[in-house]
Amino acid sequence: MSSSSACTQQVLLKPLSADEFAPFGHVVQLGDGPRRQHVTGAVERTEQASEPQLWIATVQQAVTLPLILKALERHPFSAQTFIPLNACPYLVVVCHTDDSGMPDLQTLQAFRANGDQGVTYKRNVWHHGLSVLEARAQFVVSMAFTGEQNDDVFTPLQTSIELLEA
Repeated sequence: MSSSSACTQQVLLKPLSADEFAPFGHVVQLGDGPRRQHVTGAVERTEQASEPQLWIATVQQAVTLPLILKALERHPFSAQTFIPLNACPYLVVVCHTDDSGMPDLQTLQAFRANGDQGVTYKRNVWHHGLSVLEARAQFVVSMAFTGEQNDDVFTPLQTSIELLEA
């Protein structure tokens, strides 16, 4: 992460790789793999998250760079997996949780996922909402729920973060 001023932190996108993303979750490489490809970490959950669900998420509009991040989200009880259905590149922005439970922006990283890469965010990893870079896109999403309406935690960012193309 680089900083341009006291008010705005600028972050350059880098290509999504399994090694660099490993502290935050798992990368699923789609394409010419084996007939059955297991999605590592996709079922990570606490005992409270006893309702596994699978759905299709449609993102109608692409974002453009540079992009100012306004909020992050995390899921305290379950990992969350996104598998693209139509090969559209998308953003993957992640950071760890600090001691107070808020985003640790010093650990924030931003990746450009190719349309042939899915991701699983580990439980409690802060991440930006699903954002595509070129066109409308659809994703298979999986996550387990508690049924208590406490599965999604959102927080507005107090620091202005601008994503830039590398």
